Amino acid sequence: MRRALAVALATAGIVLGGCRTLTPPPLFAPVFGEDERIQAWLARARAEGERRWAVRALGSLKLDSPSGSGRVKQVILAQRPALLRLESLNFLGQTQSLLVTDGQRFSFFDGRELLGGAVSQDVLLQYLGLDLEPADAVRVLLAAPLIGDEAPRAILGAGDERLVELNAQRLHFGPDGELLGVEVRDLAGATRWRATYQRWRALPKGRYPFVVDLFFPRTELHAELRLDEVEVNPELDPALFRVPHGKLR
Repeated sequence: MRRALAVALATAGIVLGGCRTLTPPPLFAPVFGEDERIQAWLARARAEGERRWAVRALGSLKLDSPSGSGRVKQVILAQRPALLRLESLNFLGQTQSLLVTDGQRFSFFDGRELLGGAVSQDVLLQYLGLDLEPADAVRVLLAAPLIGDEAPRAILGAGDERLVELNAQRLHFGPDGELLGVEVRDLAGATRWRATYQRWRALPKGRYPFVVDLFFPRTELHAELRLDEVEVNPELDPALFRVPHGKLR
């Protein structure tokens, strides 16, 4: 279970007992009279997110979990609605772990054996420690949160930054309306996962964040992606999201 995480930590070198240095969060307080501006920011985030339907990215992945921490090279392919290819490479560029899914079936390689089967909503949690369903993971990687037409329940501010409270999620915006983060809550109101987006860059087919930070309270897993290469909306061969059983043995 979650063998890819264990493999990644072993490959990168485990640092036990370590802890991350956290920057104290800014203090947010309620603000009023900004409904029109916030609605425009929500519409912008929704429109820009919907224009990103696929991504191909290469960079480094830093993992922190109760079992240790480490860094690996990571290759990411994601396409709507639920196509994923998450591949960790060792220092020689060889596949150390791989999870692919076409939304219906998945294959998982942990460096020793190839497993596969029908996709469940917990497949990423079981094998990677990511508390996300595949379709949600694609949206996270596309920086494309599901934003409806609902009115914000509250608007909080700290300086020029804003937190927008919706029914089941909280969106964090920078001074210019750039999406800086998404926090999704469960039915009890507890945080299920949190994503932050930094270093947005303009690319030929849209803007994209080159630093993506993820935290999953249920598994206490923190993952930081620092990307070197990104292509937005590439044409991806469907075969990339399928691995014939036995191919990686």
